[in-house]
Amino acid sequence: MSKLDRILLNELIEWKDSKDRSPVMLDGARQVGKSYLIESIFGKMFFKKVFKLNFEDNPAARELFSGSIKADDILNKVSLYHQEDFNAESDLLFFDEIGLCEQALNSLKYFKEQRPDVYLCASGSNIGLIDRYPVGQTYEMTLYPMSFYEFILASPNKPLIRAFKEKDRSLVTHELLSELYRQYLYVGGMPSSVKKWFTSKSPIIKKTLEVRKIQNDLITGYVRDFGKYDNSNKFLASYLESVFRSVPKQLSKSVDTSVKRFQFSKVIAGKSGYRDFQSLIDYLLSTHLISKSQIIEGKPPVPLSINDGESRFKLFSHDVGILHALLNIPYKQVIDQSYTYKGFSAENFAQNEFLANGVSVTYAWQSKGKAELEFLMSNANGDTIPVEIKSGKNTKAKSLDVYLDRYNPVKAYKFCDLLGGGQESVVHTRPLYYICYAAESITGEWDLNNYF
Repeated sequence: MSKLDRILLNELIEWKDSKDRSPVMLDGARQVGKSYLIESIFGKMFFKKVFKLNFEDNPAARELFSGSIKADDILNKVSLYHQEDFNAESDLLFFDEIGLCEQALNSLKYFKEQRPDVYLCASGSNIGLIDRYPVGQTYEMTLYPMSFYEFILASPNKPLIRAFKEKDRSLVTHELLSELYRQYLYVGGMPSSVKKWFTSKSPIIKKTLEVRKIQNDLITGYVRDFGKYDNSNKFLASYLESVFRSVPKQLSKSVDTSVKRFQFSKVIAGKSGYRDFQSLIDYLLSTHLISKSQIIEGKPPVPLSINDGESRFKLFSHDVGILHALLNIPYKQVIDQSYTYKGFSAENFAQNEFLANGVSVTYAWQSKGKAELEFLMSNANGDTIPVEIKSGKNTKAKSLDVYLDRYNPVKAYKFCDLLGGGQESVVHTRPLYYICYAAESITGEWDLNNYF
């Protein structure tokens, strides 16, 4: 896999080159590649040496913060620990799994105030669960599983990489990208799965089983982590697992084009309301194992963020490969798109692509009737943009037509399994695999009107 396989590297480079730096705090689910990105890609490319303290693998590192946590004192102790002088001009200081050392967290304030010249990055998979988080003292980033674009970058097909970057619309490119998109639905974006997919020399059937083994091992690890949530309550781990496994089950039962709101009943015996599930869902959101799309009913408010539908939302899996592994859908059915109600995987794919490409909050729309839209977005001008996701080649979108008639948006997107590239009225129709460019358009970084 290329050293340039994570697009967040560009943001780290901008941070390195900025004059006013706060310590980086890199959040993300377990095994999405946080440590590898900082140490093996960013660190090796731009620094002479990486001085790493891993508070999970080496608990002894926590002892460095038992006394003074002023910046210079920590740097002296780090130099002694590594038996080498730390050079602030050429070296990177890296606190890995920082959530396991409260005093290391507290020290970030002193680095920001006393030694802003130090290149300091911290990461962790439990940052969202920290009670005493150093608010305002860090530069926050979130690393998601590898997006479809990063999946393409990891592939050996260099001409296809160029074609994707150029947004090529030839039929041969479309067929190759469509095939790769279906592979991505099965493999997902967890780096260990992606690496196995592109490097394994095994026959295709064995290779798919190798990837599924990795996915199942990751799931086992997530479930094991649930037991660390609160040792005083023996039921919480099983409750968390029940909600975690219920997300893909509920997604897969969506019989029409749009995923339904998350249903609280029948997940845990004796619990049926939002208040019963709020802390469990918040935990899974904080660890980035699921994501949420808030449902807006009726006329969308301006801005969308003032929507008050607290208990009306959809939940998605953080990775489409893990999604299919949890449902035990085999490779051939994913590739052939032959399983029942397949629209949910395209919608989960779109949700994850939006998050990985800078859209931090997503919304869905429902009318009082049967009309539903997968996504509503706000662009840089504050306009509300409806987005329709179609998993197949049928581009008829009754719900989008209802929305257009009622609210007359300035622009709308429709993504489907066709080459596309056309525009009808305000509706832009595009291939589903190019959805990352719509995310850039919505966040104001790219003009979709110039596309094709």
